[in-house]
Amino acid sequence: MTGGRDILLADAILRGGQPTFDARDWWRGAVFYQVYLRSFRDSNGDGIGDLRGVIEKLDYIQGLGVDGIWLAPFYLSPQKDFGYDVSDLRAIDPRFGTIEDLLELIEGAHDRGMRVLADFIPCHTSDEHKWFRDSRASQDNDHADWYVWADASADGTPPNNWLSSFGGPAWTWEPRRSQYYYHPFLTCQPALNLRNEETLQAVIDAMAYWRDLGIDGFRLDAVQCLCWDEALRSNPARVTQTDDVALGGGPNNPFARQEHLFDRDLPFGMSIIERFRKELTDGHPEFALIGELADVDTSRLAVKYTGGQDRLHAVYDFDLIHKGKSIRRWVETLRVRSRFINSGWLLNVMTNHDSERAVSNLTKFAEDAGQRDAGAKLLLFLQATLRGGAIVFQGEELGLPQPKLDFEDLQDPWGINLYPDFAGRDGVRTPFPWRHDLKRGGFTDGKSSWLPIPKEHLPLAVDKQEHDENSVLSFFRALMAWRKEHAFLRWGGEVVCDADTVPIIAIERRGDNRAITFLANFSLEERFYPCPGKLIAFPHSTARQDAKGIHLPGLSFAATSAG
Repeated sequence: MTGGRDILLADAILRGGQPTFDARDWWRGAVFYQVYLRSFRDSNGDGIGDLRGVIEKLDYIQGLGVDGIWLAPFYLSPQKDFGYDVSDLRAIDPRFGTIEDLLELIEGAHDRGMRVLADFIPCHTSDEHKWFRDSRASQDNDHADWYVWADASADGTPPNNWLSSFGGPAWTWEPRRSQYYYHPFLTCQPALNLRNEETLQAVIDAMAYWRDLGIDGFRLDAVQCLCWDEALRSNPARVTQTDDVALGGGPNNPFARQEHLFDRDLPFGMSIIERFRKELTDGHPEFALIGELADVDTSRLAVKYTGGQDRLHAVYDFDLIHKGKSIRRWVETLRVRSRFINSGWLLNVMTNHDSERAVSNLTKFAEDAGQRDAGAKLLLFLQATLRGGAIVFQGEELGLPQPKLDFEDLQDPWGINLYPDFAGRDGVRTPFPWRHDLKRGGFTDGKSSWLPIPKEHLPLAVDKQEHDENSVLSFFRALMAWRKEHAFLRWGGEVVCDADTVPIIAIERRGDNRAITFLANFSLEERFYPCPGKLIAFPHSTARQDAKGIHLPGLSFAATSAG
């Protein structure tokens, strides 16, 4: 479908109603465990996590009670952006293993009743990809139009003012073509021209290759960057008071000073998504497409990307990550998400490989008060009871806090470019702690790891929490089991109470002719919630009830039946 931004959004809203449910919609309401491959488990002692390391730990992941795994990029890559700069869309990087390893992992997950999502990067490649090496060589070769090229302005400067979200201009001069190429992120990540039919089909064919090997779906990277303004118009300055867009990269990232009208969320991107959906799911109705959406007002726009039956199955965004430091703003965001999503679908994410650890970012007040575990449980409770599915980043089930790394330890180019205003993404990516009594936490048997193991993470290792019934890990397992006993939570409706209840967040879920109200107290003090319903037994809940309502100790939660 074609049309302007407002037309496409209006059309998606007018499709209206609630989603249409199908027995094959396994992804709807699913909880995925995000495996950041480099940091999960190193099986060969080189200090970098790999596919065999995940195979070793499949029983652990199954034991969490999740529905599926999301694997970080494993494709051949120079690793300048740690796998998000792909030099061959159909090859596995030897650092991570072999195609046989991937097939064994997929089979092992399927045998354990889990699905496997793979990260896929459709919007750009590495500058070392053969396509780009050809494209940059001249203006008249077979791949000349496979990337986004533009002539210089009359004064020799880039064609417009677009910025990279990682810092600096989004254009780099290529003397071999006497043109600039566009890169929304790093200079080594040139943007693919998906308006070109040959380019688009080549990307779809690469996606189909992995689907046919047994991958159950993709988490598509940065779907807001699928397209760009053909007229190359400059972005206007941003008046932050007029939007609800949350951007990363620190408070002073120049990228946040523009309103990204012409380099993000372009209408033609919907046509590309519709092609993805048609060509990848026709004949494969259970294959799922989950889109990462950022740099825009995702809570309001998610319906445009997911409404109906011909676009993405669900959107994965950053609004809960970026807006949760104010509980009132968080409640307002949750209400917006519930009102705008209509027939679309959202996955709930509290942290990922691009953000801070949730307990330090969203419940810093609890961490400062020495109640980190309670804060971690509260966040997991909320994530599991909101409408939609969820993606839980590795280590969140342990309540890991955000470590502080020295500048000398940083590997992330985003953090290095914008330091000290922005510390980057290395803190959340540090290796997973399996054993408390080993220097490198059981992540590797080698002499070093690609990032240091934070000392503060070792006491929270899996082996320390495994048999502690009060640990965050034990709670998470019980939470997943409880959620499976109440199947309507995977698809049921939702009403988020207004901000007058803050610091209690109250959410009513309805389905199967029943209703449950979930209460989460985001404060250190006991709070009272007037409620005619009765408490429902819930793991680790310390709430009390009297004739007038529910008493919630600080950082506690509860489930109540309808009155």
